[in-house]
Amino acid sequence: MAKKTTNIAQISNPFLEAFTRNNDLVSFKVLLYIAKAKLDETVSLEKLEDKQTYKVSLNLLNISKYLNLDSRTIRNSISKLNSTSINYRRIVNGKDKETFINLLPAGEINYTDNTLDVWVFGELLKQIYATTQYSYVQTKNFIELTSKHSIRMLLLLERINNFSKNVAKRKRYELDELNQIFGTKNKTYSDFEKRVLIPAKKDLDKHSSMSFVYIKNKDKIKTRGRARIVAITIDLIKNQPIVLK
Repeated sequence: MAKKTTNIAQISNPFLEAFTRNNDLVSFKVLLYIAKAKLDETVSLEKLEDKQTYKVSLNLLNISKYLNLDSRTIRNSISKLNSTSINYRRIVNGKDKETFINLLPAGEINYTDNTLDVWVFGELLKQIYATTQYSYVQTKNFIELTSKHSIRMLLLLERINNFSKNVAKRKRYELDELNQIFGTKNKTYSDFEKRVLIPAKKDLDKHSSMSFVYIKNKDKIKTRGRARIVAITIDLIKNQPIVLK
């Protein structure tokens, strides 16, 4: 097979949303690395069968170095991926489909030789390197993300980016909406800013082609003391991420 290097992940938005709903960022990094390794040796994504599993052979030391994770953490992530199934809906050739899939059907670690063999569905590989409804990330840069909220923010920005040309690339959100989108339970806008907006912006400014600025919308009714925040407006901005070698 022709050898290539897969530096760009085009992650299906429905898949990404389903994954981040119940899984941690470390597990996704491990899954992305596995998918990247398989795609680096695959001539054509279209030749992969959705329901067929494909073996991926990896060097445990290389994974540890690339992801900056110890072997125990990688082992725990493999175990978690093996026991996790997700479901997601998307439109395929004009048809509304829902897919139920095990993230990692099988895996085997050889501690003597420091090798890891895993088996992954073709369908899953196609969701990580999608051709429609995807969020674009540099694979190595994605590894550097520090917050799961950064992934959810990418999804939100992708929705904003898909607004029609005559509509401003911005959206106003109230706290209840934001908590629902990010799976949080913040009681104040200040808490949401500190726990979600600031770390997500720092991540995306450095590692994504899309980032954002935000405005705290305040109550226009004059009251004593400081004006109350009633919403957050998020503006999409194009960004030039730092390309990691």
